[in-house]
Amino acid sequence: MTLSATVRELAARLQWRRGARAAIAVAAAMLLCLAFHKPMGWAALGAFEAILVDNGGPYRSRLNTMLTLLTAGALAGVLGSFVGSLMPRGASLQHTLIAALATAAICFAFTFARVLTQPLASTSVIILVIYFAGFGSGDRTAAQAFSNAAYFIAGGIGAAAISLILWPLDPFRPARRSVAITYDFLAETTSRIAAPDAPRSLDSLSSHDWKRRIRVVMEDARIAIGQTAARAPARTHRARNLTVLLETADMLFAHAIRLSELADLAESNADPDSLGLHEIAQWLGRAEHSIAAALHVQPLDLGASFAPEGSHTVEFLRRRPVPIASGNDLAGHLAAEERDARQELEIAFEAIRSIWSGTDARSSRGLRAPTELIVRPETRRTNPFPGLFDNLLADWSLRSTMMRHALRMAAVGAVDVLLMHVLHVNHGFWLAMTSIIVLQPNGSGTMRRGLQRVAGTIAGGIFAALLTAVIHNQAGIIFVITVGAGLTLASFAVDYGVYCFFLTPTFVLLSLPQLRDWRYAGVRVVTTLVGAVIAVVAMRLLWPEREDRELTRLLQAGAHADAAYIRAMLRFWSAAESVETPSPRRIGRDYTRVDIERRILAPARRACGLASNAAEETLDRLLLEPSFSRKTSPGTEHALAFTTYLRRLTQTVTALAALGRPARPGPGKPTPAARMEVLANRLEVLPSRAPSMPSAPSLTLIRPMDALDVAELQMQRIERQVTVLERAAEAMAVAGAIERRAN
Repeated sequence: MTLSATVRELAARLQWRRGARAAIAVAAAMLLCLAFHKPMGWAALGAFEAILVDNGGPYRSRLNTMLTLLTAGALAGVLGSFVGSLMPRGASLQHTLIAALATAAICFAFTFARVLTQPLASTSVIILVIYFAGFGSGDRTAAQAFSNAAYFIAGGIGAAAISLILWPLDPFRPARRSVAITYDFLAETTSRIAAPDAPRSLDSLSSHDWKRRIRVVMEDARIAIGQTAARAPARTHRARNLTVLLETADMLFAHAIRLSELADLAESNADPDSLGLHEIAQWLGRAEHSIAAALHVQPLDLGASFAPEGSHTVEFLRRRPVPIASGNDLAGHLAAEERDARQELEIAFEAIRSIWSGTDARSSRGLRAPTELIVRPETRRTNPFPGLFDNLLADWSLRSTMMRHALRMAAVGAVDVLLMHVLHVNHGFWLAMTSIIVLQPNGSGTMRRGLQRVAGTIAGGIFAALLTAVIHNQAGIIFVITVGAGLTLASFAVDYGVYCFFLTPTFVLLSLPQLRDWRYAGVRVVTTLVGAVIAVVAMRLLWPEREDRELTRLLQAGAHADAAYIRAMLRFWSAAESVETPSPRRIGRDYTRVDIERRILAPARRACGLASNAAEETLDRLLLEPSFSRKTSPGTEHALAFTTYLRRLTQTVTALAALGRPARPGPGKPTPAARMEVLANRLEVLPSRAPSMPSAPSLTLIRPMDALDVAELQMQRIERQVTVLERAAEAMAVAGAIERRAN
């Protein structure tokens, strides 16, 4: 590809609207400061960083992310000024050591805080960048430090107003609409199955056509999700839920195929509609249409109607009785199809609500039951902040990727401060900023980020030196900074090297000590090179990790943890059933049951959470690597589905454990314990030895009395989730084999 073709491709993929918002926000901040004769650096920094962390999505989550950045960033800037005051030129070694230890503690705290909430995970690195900006600002008094923090917050608030009110952002709109079109096709086709006003709703020719069309739009949606740049956990949250919706659409597609087959079989009946097949198809089509509508346009209630007590859930699930027919006749198969479709709709409703509310089970890291419709009141937590403490405990171990990364960041921050003292580098805070930004939780990511950072900064430094040599006044400085900020944010989610190229002249000019000081750009280049080397060395020496090698092992560990959790649930049932009836004078059975749960279930549940966290963090790092020429890996997409269903399986087992053992089956049928043991065995071979899955798994038919047993329905949901995991594992194996042959 020629240079001109590469530039055209890059220009076509730049996020021009985001860049324009950044340019307007930064220019407004600088011009207001200029009008009131105030320093404009910190206000422009606040505006720039607020646009940087705005990755689209629900207004509430975007506002939370920007407020987290502004409050924590202002605090970090003040702390940086105070710690930096310990290191004036010629500072003693004792003061330098104190500053290094304080910096290490702050770097550890803000990095490890990523496990608490999604906004902190999205902004922790930028918060540390602001800390080092305060560290090297030269403002040594408390008044100056708090004044800079106020300017930073003011600039960020202005940028937030532009993003949230004047110019909304929805980068996932193409992918979301593609998934919505898939559900539109599903709803249209499903509603026509067994229609009484047509001689044959879907003849062989049209059947082939609608299957092909749905498969085409599903593949288009898959490509759209893969091509949407993901540069923050907030993005991967939406990608994960859109992937779940697409996976669910595939399952509903299979239900539509089987319903059409049942319609063909029912034609021999004198009254084909006596089974209510068309009524079931219309019910499913209406539900699919409601999903499509919620994806096309943001619901006014932010998806609350899809909550367990919401209007859509009441209309399509709660008011509709669960079919109880069973057996090998058409009525039994039709009832089984409807029961399976109900569970798929419940999964889709959960994903819709997560997309628009900005939160899901992963963001809270809690392991509550998958739906409140089946959770007993006594099992709900009363602690208002259970997820925060669970997250801290789950990651407070050297086995945790985030704990190791936080310690690594602390060491790098301390080393950077010591180097600034030893080398007496002017503007050495750029060195620390580069180290913090380049250092990733994995080795390959750090090396790739370091090379991109150095290459972009060297090219951008040369360009910055040329600009500083030719710009003669402040108006020219403001104009170039405005254009540079726009191009920087436009390229942020496209290519990191290009982003660094535009970033360098923008911030060189923003912090330029005097006009036409072109040597200042050289200082930026040198400190960037040293900072990147420090980050790479730290990754090589301190717990080196390779995410591409670790992902399969972590997915296997997650599957093993869920298998162990299922077996722990079986032990819990046996232990709970053996508890004697208490006397009225003691707390008795409830206390004993809770005690058994803490001893048997809690450790297994925590192991599942740790395993899922580690796998999701590794997969997030793969998804967050930016490159406009990146090719989406099918294996990565299937790994995304695998990690999602691992956590959903944990949630379902949690709910089933609370519900208790299902009713004893009839003669000749496996017991619940036997069924769960089979599922645990199937999980233990995933994903390294995925079985070859049949095209359509056999249905589990239950007796009429079991159809009303909620625990039995949960067991069927677990069986379905394990089947999805096996399919994802097989798809990953196939994709891996294809990639190995291609390489």
